[in-house]
Amino acid sequence: MILTLSVAELLLGLFINIRIGRLAVALFRKDGTSSRLPLRVLGIFLLINAVSRIFHI
Repeated sequence: MILTLSVAELLLGLFINIRIGRLAVALFRKDGTSSRLPLRVLGIFLLINAVSRIFHI
C-alpha cells in the first residue's frame, strides 16, 4: 500500500516538473518565475519524499 502511494507520488512529482509551464498558466493565469516557484517546490518535495520512502532512506 505504501509503495503504491509512493510510486503515485513520484509520478505526480515528475508530472508537475515536466508540465510546469502549462500548470502555471492553468492555475495562476500567468507564466513567470513567481508563478512557477510554488509548483517547482511542490514537485521537488514530492520527488524527494517518494524516493526516500521507496528506498527507505
